[in-house]
Amino acid sequence: MRAERSDSGRASGRGYPSPRAGSSAPRGRGSERRSSDPRAARSASRHSGEFRRPAAAEPRSGSSAAGRTRTAPTTGPGLRGAFAVLGVFLLTLAAAAADSYIGLGLGMITLVALTGGSVVATLAVRRRDLISVVVAPPLVFVAVAVLNIGLAPSATLSLPTLATLLVRGFPAMGVATAATLVLAGYRLVRHR
Repeated sequence: MRAERSDSGRASGRGYPSPRAGSSAPRGRGSERRSSDPRAARSASRHSGEFRRPAAAEPRSGSSAAGRTRTAPTTGPGLRGAFAVLGVFLLTLAAAAADSYIGLGLGMITLVALTGGSVVATLAVRRRDLISVVVAPPLVFVAVAVLNIGLAPSATLSLPTLATLLVRGFPAMGVATAATLVLAGYRLVRHR
């Protein structure tokens, strides 16, 4: 069904359809029959002086219709930063449990697990989440140290005990943070 122009639009020379045009038959043309052939409608509108808007089925040209497709936003390959930090935390926690079982306190196994987990997380995380993995090693180590002290039957959670663990664990935090900084810098420079 083709929409007719309103009288005000016709008088001013604009070819806008009336908002009521689709709801009822056009006034003054009740006896006129519509042809089902679209070519006949086009030729009739050219001869009667009416302006016609392009139909929705006809392809539009120009910049407004060119190249428009709806796609879902891509998040990029890789893990989310929170999942990567959680993986580093769980790996370091397991290594700290093994370290506490084998020896006294957090040692070499925790250092290797924290550094290795941070390196893998830096390589696996999305580029926009790199900062969360870079700042994670000290925070992960502190969380693991607090859990280790809290769960150890012989240790009490006090400030001197926590300070001792953090001072002894500073090399682990430093090595892991340095490794993530180097890899994050490489990934950022490589993609520019």
